[in-house]
Amino acid sequence: MRILHTIPGRNWGGMEHRTLEQVRWLKAHGHDVWLASPSDGESYKRAETAGLPVIGFNFDRPWKPATVRGFRKLLIEKRVEVVDTHVTRDAKAACACLDLVAVVRSRHVNQPLRGGAIRRLQWRLGADHIITVAECTRRQLLEIGLADAKRSVSIGGWADERFFDLPDPVATRARLRAELGLAAASFVWVCVGMIRPDKGQDHLLAALALLRDRGLAPMLAVVGSATAECTDYERGLHAQLNRAGLADQVVFTGYRDDISELMQMGDAVVIPSLTEAQPRVAVQAFAVGKPVVACNVGGVPEIVLDRQTGLLVPPADPARLADSMALVMTDPGSTARMAAAARTMAEKDMRFDNRMDQTLEVYRTAMAHARKRVLPRFKGVK
Repeated sequence: MRILHTIPGRNWGGMEHRTLEQVRWLKAHGHDVWLASPSDGESYKRAETAGLPVIGFNFDRPWKPATVRGFRKLLIEKRVEVVDTHVTRDAKAACACLDLVAVVRSRHVNQPLRGGAIRRLQWRLGADHIITVAECTRRQLLEIGLADAKRSVSIGGWADERFFDLPDPVATRARLRAELGLAAASFVWVCVGMIRPDKGQDHLLAALALLRDRGLAPMLAVVGSATAECTDYERGLHAQLNRAGLADQVVFTGYRDDISELMQMGDAVVIPSLTEAQPRVAVQAFAVGKPVVACNVGGVPEIVLDRQTGLLVPPADPARLADSMALVMTDPGSTARMAAAARTMAEKDMRFDNRMDQTLEVYRTAMAHARKRVLPRFKGVK
């Protein structure tokens, strides 16, 4: 199959990471695949560094004639069969190419959209199929008329084999704790995500202070970095720590690629987000076998089943968050049972190969739908 993924933005986050993983998998499994993204963006740079097939393309003005002409030329030159778009700008550019390719529109976030005639046309007629990363996102698109039930599907997060089969976990735990200055006997929470307000790290720090008042003093590794727009928020987190006297309990690691190892280093994973579609961090923690405490938002409860595969708490509620974190720290029996059930769920449904098989089936379905349209060139693609 000949597939083009598109990322129009320049920042780096979960969506971009997920897309590059898909490109890498598709290439490794014999497909002709490319990523089109601005050459001055993080996705382009990381794809290039990883040796992935990447093409510099600017989607800033998707309706501009030069953009449309350039995008059509790219599709024709590469003989692309399926375009998988990931944000609004690239999806708009793809709308102008429905006579050339099948278009899949992927949605990674759970922020509600409004309907409207123009938007409905762009979504329903501008894509052959829609992928959402959470079922709650798909339901919202159906409710406002942007998606068709027969031409949409939710494909959740995955964990690659690094998370399921960690080499020498005891040595990994010791090495990373020494590197980060964390005592071998400390209970360590791991929080993975970009540093920005919607990820709720400020509420997590408030919960940490409440735990200290109860006589519990766990360590916390905050894994991730802030974008340029969120540097003030990051500075605020450090100020919050200093005011609370918690600076010696928290380590900010910055962006890391060794998430599987960092999760192995810790004892539990916490997801304090105020909004999520379906956090891949939860799936990764499941695969590693670590207990999860997460906020009950978006698609989180689709996989974090309260007191079955993890603990759910209301968002922006440090007291309830502290309660659940304390339970994990003081009740190892029930915590181990939840982690084992979560690992079983991940092994059954959340392996990378399984998710990509689902994605390829969507591509084939999208191509079949596109062939039904009156598209002379596309009907010739086999």
